[in-house]
Amino acid sequence: LYGRARYELDDPAGTVEAWRGALDIGILAEDVANTLRINAGQIMLAEGRHADGIALIEAALERGVPLTADIAMRLAQGHGQTGDLARGLDYAEQAFALAEPPERSHFSLLLYFYQQFDRVPEQADLLAQMVERWPGEAANWRSYASLLARTGRERDAFEINRIMYLNGMLESSDSIVRLAQYYSYYEYPYAGAGLLERELNAGRVDPTDDNFRLLANMWRQAREWERALPVLRRVATLTGAGRDYEVLGEALYQAGAYADAETMFVQALDRGGLPRPGDTWTLVGNARMDQDHLEDAATAFEHALQWEYSRARAQGWLDFIERKIAIQQDGIRLAQLTVIEGCELTIERMRRGIAVSGDEYDSGGRRIFNLPAECEPWFDVYGSRRQQGDRS
Repeated sequence: LYGRARYELDDPAGTVEAWRGALDIGILAEDVANTLRINAGQIMLAEGRHADGIALIEAALERGVPLTADIAMRLAQGHGQTGDLARGLDYAEQAFALAEPPERSHFSLLLYFYQQFDRVPEQADLLAQMVERWPGEAANWRSYASLLARTGRERDAFEINRIMYLNGMLESSDSIVRLAQYYSYYEYPYAGAGLLERELNAGRVDPTDDNFRLLANMWRQAREWERALPVLRRVATLTGAGRDYEVLGEALYQAGAYADAETMFVQALDRGGLPRPGDTWTLVGNARMDQDHLEDAATAFEHALQWEYSRARAQGWLDFIERKIAIQQDGIRLAQLTVIEGCELTIERMRRGIAVSGDEYDSGGRRIFNLPAECEPWFDVYGSRRQQGDRS
């Protein structure tokens, strides 16, 4: 009775002292004594006297008091404070099992102990129950996604992040960017780029150079060159970096704009800072090849010979150009020979023909031939073969 009076006077220490005194007399009925042990132990736990409080409560349990979810919770918390995490985990699991149903405090306490022992699969299982129980709490979803990623369940983590986005739970710029990267990683770059572009336009994603680069790269990964180009132009203009101009050139090349691509590659080289300039010179050569500017392409490939990593490829292109020019020259010569032979046959037919008017002779009486235009570079009006370069 004295202890109850001290309790009403808000004197925890006096309460515990009185009740322990009653226990020490040793004449109380067992159920009354156990009630005092439980109550005094709870007060001691609340006052920070964890070891003594645990001892009193566990003494009551040893004497037949049934373990309840509430008592197990208090003992788990007490052991956690004393550093006996193994015992604390045991009580936390019992509290969770005894609760009907377990409340937020039971989940939180058990999750704490699982975290202390780095029992990631158990944490993930517990968080799965929490997001099902409280689906509107974003913190639980974020923790669940993080744990799934740590256990190698990246695709499940992606799905969790996607659900959070659809339910309006992803609010920070970083979290939205991370979801877009998930789309790209799991080979859905088109969806990821669409999401990122939409959120950049809405102002929910920070308009940084890196985020615009990510958007452009995802459009490129999706082979949506036309949608990548405006973003790449913006990035190159804002940064002025050689590497950004090179990437813009690559997209232009893929879109078939070879002249513009060549211009961007040359600007990239002029601005510098490229990780592999030899490869960039090779790209210049490729763009010129596609415009059929063989000699200019050869000049670019000769620049690429300066670096060992680009030398073999550049030399291969130079050999190809040399062969192609030789083939073209052979073709030109063959075409010329064909024309010359045709003209010779035409002139021979004209010689054997009969002149019908005096206009077909010059003042000296030499026969004049009205040759086809294609023959004039090779034969004079008398049907004689011109000397090379003679057009008189």
